Amino acid sequence: MQKKLIALAVAGLMSGGAFAQASNVTIYGRANLGFDSYQATGSLAGAAGDYKSRNRVYDDGSRLGFKGTEDLGNGLKANFQIESGVNFDTGSGNGQSGAANVSTGYLASRQSYVGLGGNFGEVRLGRQEVHWTGTPRTNDIAANQINTDGPINTGSGGMVGGPAYRTSNVVSYWTPLVSGLQGAVFYAPNSETAGAGVTTNGKIWSGELNYNNGPFAVKYDHTEVTVGDTLANGNDPVTGVPKNKGDKLLAAYLYSGMSHVGFTVNHNSMANIAAAVTGVAAAGTTLTQNSWNLNWEHYFGNIETMVEYGRAGSVSGVLPTINGSDTQFKQWTLAARYLFSKRTTAYVSWTQIANGSANWADASAAGNSSAAGGALSVANRGADVKDIAIGLMHNF
Repeated sequence: MQKKLIALAVAGLMSGGAFAQASNVTIYGRANLGFDSYQATGSLAGAAGDYKSRNRVYDDGSRLGFKGTEDLGNGLKANFQIESGVNFDTGSGNGQSGAANVSTGYLASRQSYVGLGGNFGEVRLGRQEVHWTGTPRTNDIAANQINTDGPINTGSGGMVGGPAYRTSNVVSYWTPLVSGLQGAVFYAPNSETAGAGVTTNGKIWSGELNYNNGPFAVKYDHTEVTVGDTLANGNDPVTGVPKNKGDKLLAAYLYSGMSHVGFTVNHNSMANIAAAVTGVAAAGTTLTQNSWNLNWEHYFGNIETMVEYGRAGSVSGVLPTINGSDTQFKQWTLAARYLFSKRTTAYVSWTQIANGSANWADASAAGNSSAAGGALSVANRGADVKDIAIGLMHNF
C-alpha cells in the first residue's frame, strides 16, 4: 500500500497572521531483483564478438519516487513527481555490464517533472518519457512485470534504434481526459550545451494519443529528433543533418479484468547518419525498418501468464553487399507471475532474440545487457540473445 504523507508548507507570514497550504505527497517505489543466465552468442565475428553464458544477480527497474499535488483554487493544481532509479544488487549506478545505467545513480534519473493543471489540461517541465512503451492495458511486459523482453515494444532494436525514450529538458502539454481520450505534445531543445559558433538546431518534437475506455486501449506515438550540427559557423555535415523518426501504434482488447491481447507496430528511420557503420552502411545513408509484436497476457486467479512474439523486417539503405534478410531479427518472451498480493509477485521468464547476421538487437530494460556499453553493437552483429530468469518484485 502506498504511504500517504500530508506535508504542511508554510507559504509566508504576514502581519495579520500565518498563511499555509496543504500538499498531498506520496512516497512509492519498487524492488525488482532476481537470478538469471544471460548470453549473446553466434556473432559474425565468432568468439571475439560473443558474450558467453554467465549467471547474474540482477536489478531491473527498481525505483524510489515522490509525487504530489496541491490544490491552488480556481480549478488549478500544481503537480510534481521525482522518481529515481536504484540498484539494489550493487548499490551503484551501473548496469549488468558494469557501464553506467542512465536510469539510475542520481536523483530524478527517471520521470521527474513539475506541472500546472486545470480545465485547460496540464503543462509539465522536466525529465519525461517520450515515445515510450505501452500501458498496463496494452503491453506492460518487461521490467514493469518481469525482468526484460525484446526491444520492439519500446520502438527500438539494434541497427535502427528508436528516436527517443526517457528524455531530459522536456516541456509538454497534456489535453484534458475526455471519455478515455487524451493527447500530449512534447518538445526538447536538445541544444543547451552547444558551443560558441555552433548552430543550435538540435531538437525533439513528439506527439502521442491515448485511448483507454471499455475493452479497447490504443496508443499512437510520432517522434522526430533532429541531431544538432557538430560543425562551427552553421555548416551542416556533407551528408546532411541527421534526423531520426519513429511511429508506433499499440492496440489491445481487454477481457476478464486485465487479461488482454495486444499488438504493436513500429516504423523507424535514421536519415543522414553522420558516420559510417563498419561493414553495414555508409555515412549519409537513410536507414528504415518496420517491426511488429503480438502479446497475450492472461490471469488464472493468482497466476498471470505472458506470451510475446515479434519480428523486425529488412533494413533499407544498407550496403549493397548486405542481404536484406540478414538485417532482420525476431523476439520471443514466455513468462509467468505468481501474485502473492497486489504488491508482491514472483516470476519466471525466458526471452530470446534471434538476430540476422547484420543486426544486433539486445534485451530491453536499461542496464539488463552484459554487453560492453550496456547493449550489443555492430561488433556483435549476428549474436543471438538468451535470458532465463527467476525473480521477485515488491511494489510499495
